[in-house]
Formats: sequence, C-alpha cells, structure tokens
Amino acid sequence: MLILDCTLRDGGYYNDWDYSFDLVKRYVDAMAAAKIDIVELGFRTLQSTQYLGATAYTTDAFIERLTIPQSLQLAVMLNAKELLNAADQRTAIRSTFARRANSQVSMVRIAANRNEVALLGPAIEELHELGYEVALNLMQISEIALADITAFGQQAKSFDIAYAYVADSFGSLRPANLPPIMRALGDGFGTAIGCHLHDNMSYALANTIEAIDAGAVIVDSTIQGMGRGPGNVRTEYLVMELARRGQTQAVVEPLVNLVEQEFAEMKKTFGWGSSLYYFQSANLSVHPTYVMELTKDDRYSPSEIVTALDRLNERGATSFDVRRLTEAVHGEPLRFAGGTNVDDWCTARDVLIVANGPEAHAKKSEIEMFIRQHQPFVIGLNAHLPIDMSLVDAVAVCHPERAMLDATALGALTCEVVAPQQLLTSLGIAVKRHRDVGMFVTNAGFESDSSGVGIPDPLVLGYALAIATEGKAKRVLLVGADGYDSADARQHTVNNTLTKYKTNISALPVVALTKTTLALEQRSLFAPL
Repeated sequence: MLILDCTLRDGGYYNDWDYSFDLVKRYVDAMAAAKIDIVELGFRTLQSTQYLGATAYTTDAFIERLTIPQSLQLAVMLNAKELLNAADQRTAIRSTFARRANSQVSMVRIAANRNEVALLGPAIEELHELGYEVALNLMQISEIALADITAFGQQAKSFDIAYAYVADSFGSLRPANLPPIMRALGDGFGTAIGCHLHDNMSYALANTIEAIDAGAVIVDSTIQGMGRGPGNVRTEYLVMELARRGQTQAVVEPLVNLVEQEFAEMKKTFGWGSSLYYFQSANLSVHPTYVMELTKDDRYSPSEIVTALDRLNERGATSFDVRRLTEAVHGEPLRFAGGTNVDDWCTARDVLIVANGPEAHAKKSEIEMFIRQHQPFVIGLNAHLPIDMSLVDAVAVCHPERAMLDATALGALTCEVVAPQQLLTSLGIAVKRHRDVGMFVTNAGFESDSSGVGIPDPLVLGYALAIATEGKAKRVLLVGADGYDSADARQHTVNNTLTKYKTNISALPVVALTKTTLALEQRSLFAPL
C-alpha cells in the first residue's frame, strides 16, 4: 500500500505555491523520516502569465537545493490542458524535463478530464523515452459513468502507464460509491490503481479506506488535509489508520511538528476544510473553487452564498470560470446586446464611481460626506457597496457571473441598474429600474455602436467609464478602486483597461480619491475638489 503525499502541490492553490524554502526543506525531511512512499513536490507548470512560487514549477535546480534523501521517491504533476495547448507536446516535454538519470523526479502524473485522455499519447511517449514513470489522474470521477471509467482504464493501459488514478474533484462521493468505481477502473487497467479524494463532506478518510479495500494500491493525502477547496484526506490520519491495519510502514511521529505548527497556522490563515458550503457544492457538483471565491469575498452573506451555489448548479458549473477573464484573453469575447441610451445622462457633471475595495469600507463616512457636499453623479460597481445606497444614482452591471451571484441584491435595489437587457434576461434577473446599455469586448479598446459600448476586458469598471463617457460627464472620480498586488494578474487586466481608456479620443479625466495601486492620477477625498 503506497501513500503519495501531495501537500505542496495541492495546497499551493491557497498561497500560489509560494512556500518558504526552509518550510519545504523541513517538509521533505519529515516525509523521509516518516517513511512516506512518494512525495509530489508540486506542479511542473508549462506556462504562466503571473508570479507563482517555486513548487508551481518544481524545477530540478530547485529540487537539488533541497538535498532530499535518496529513500524518498519524488513526483511532479502536469495539467493535461497545458500539454494540449502547447504547439507540440513532445517539444513541451523535452524543454521541461531532463532525462530521468539527471533528475531526482521519478514519476510524472498528468491530471486530465475524460475528453483529454486519448490526446495525451505524444507527451506520455516522450516521458517514457526520458525514463519517467507516468500516472494518469482522471478528474471529476463522480460525473463519469462506470463504463467510461473502464474505458479510461483501457486507454491508460494502452499508454503503458504505471498507475491509473481517479480523482473526486467535487468531493461528492460517499463510501458506498467507491467499490464500483475502483472495480470499473481495475477492469480496464489492472491492479495498479489509485485515488485522490476530497473532503467536502468529511468523507475523505472513510472513502480512502473504502477505495483501498476495493483494490486501490496507491492513495493521495496531504498534511492537515491542505488542498484546493476543502482539501483532502489528512496524511497524519491516513498513516495512523493504515498503520493500525498493518498496511504501511509509515510512522506519524516525524510529521507531528509540521501538522501542529506550520500547517496548523496556514490552516488558520487560509481556512480550508469541510464546511456547509463545500458540502452543498459537492451535492450539487459545483466546482469547489466557486466556494473559495465566494467565501473570501466579504460582500456575500451566508444565505447569499448558498443561493449563489444553487444558481451555479442551475447553469452547470463543473468547471471554474467565475471571472471568465480567460475568455477575453483567448479570443472568445463576451457580447450582450442592448441600447446606448445614456446620451446626456450626466452631462457636464462629475461622476463618482464607487468600487468595493477596502479603502471604500475604511472611508465610508468620508465618502458619504463627500457626496453630500459635492453632489456628484454616483455610479456603483455591482450591487454590494459599502456606502448608503440612497446616495447612489445608478449601479453598473456587465459581467455575467458577477450578475448571477448578485441577482438577489440587484432585484432589491431602488436606484437605476445600468446593464444589458440581454444579460439580465439570460439570468432571469428582474430589477425595479433599468437602463439598457449593451456591452461587448473588443481588442479595439473603447468604442460604441448601436448595440452598446465596447470595452477591452469584461470589467465593470471599464463599463462604468464607457457609460460615463457616453453620458457626457465632465470627469470621473474613483473611490474604493484599490488595485491589487503587482504580481496579481488582475492588476494587469485593470491597468490594461485604464491605459486603453486614456488613449481614447473621448476619454475623460480620471482621478482616484482613495489610495490605489492602479495606474491612475491620485488625489484625496480631503483635498479641495
């Protein structure tokens, strides 16, 4: 019975794989001392447009610095999507992996959806030629019929891989579900089968033991259960249970300091673990990253989160696309037809755009005082704003996922909602007062036609700037648009929108009145206007 600990890989979704070198060193030393069979140190990411830490790439140079004991077998993971997006799989592998003789990594695991598996032959062949063992992880197993699981096993066997895995991506499996799944996998592949089970409903340990009893010979786990969404079966629990059953030589004592000190502190910070929301998402087959996004956004009450998960289920949310910014990047722009009826809407007036950043919350009273004193035309970005809503003239909405999550709050607004009618209709959202302004994403930047306003990215800030411009405002003032860390991809996206706005011939002056890291002219709420 083999235990594969993938803490640093799966846990990296919480900290961008940016662990301190000292922690990684203590971790691998503890794993070796505990006699864990295999450690998956991280991803071997092929491409990224943002800063990620060392275990997102897990290069051989990084591994060599760790001076890992020879007794510890090492693995890394590839995402099938990245391989299939590469111009040539073989070239991608050759440029990313040394020959096995020159690397401490011995196993490469590839995580794939069902429709990706058959396309991975070139990458797997190249990895074999370089000398690596390969494992295939089939994701979203709860959504796949038993016959298709057997077919996956047969396909994996034809690739001559070392292990065929199933992954409970939604954490929706119960113990009784595991025996037929493992039997179906074994029927197709043989005996070298394994599982990666999530803890949405607190079944991860029970499910893992059930899978072992049904034939699994290799199982995943993580320290403190650290992993995407609610996390996984806890390594320390699994070691103790398998030791009790006489199924492992691993021991828990060398792991205790990691469990109760470093990773316990990280758990307090990041808050993974099963919860009502993860339980609900598992029951609905909603991707757990939606829960991660909703729960870290303090605009949403518990009841709104539950309602949002129900709505996500209705639309089908088995893959994560809550921001949908990648659609614009990859040439699939959003378009919601509507009107352009904002001519002379706020002619010659200052427009104050209110975002929901921490600075808007911290300066709530001062912003309200500013509005009462200067009487700007106030446009809020989306439904949840920190200020008195009686001071808001209109709320701008253009992003489908955000509109869906805000549906209840939008329906309760008494101010005008500016949004494409097609968007509201498609989501079944009814508002009390509506101004129909269409929106489309275009590489041209900011423009307008009879169907609405064109913006470079599907950001409500860009939409608000566009409608203020069409409405012939005098200038735009911004509060609560704090920006993000320089390494955050969202910072680049927002700054791209602002840069393209500034180069537009009709652009208005835009000034931030609260602290921001965005590429904006900066003044102060407290300075004379």
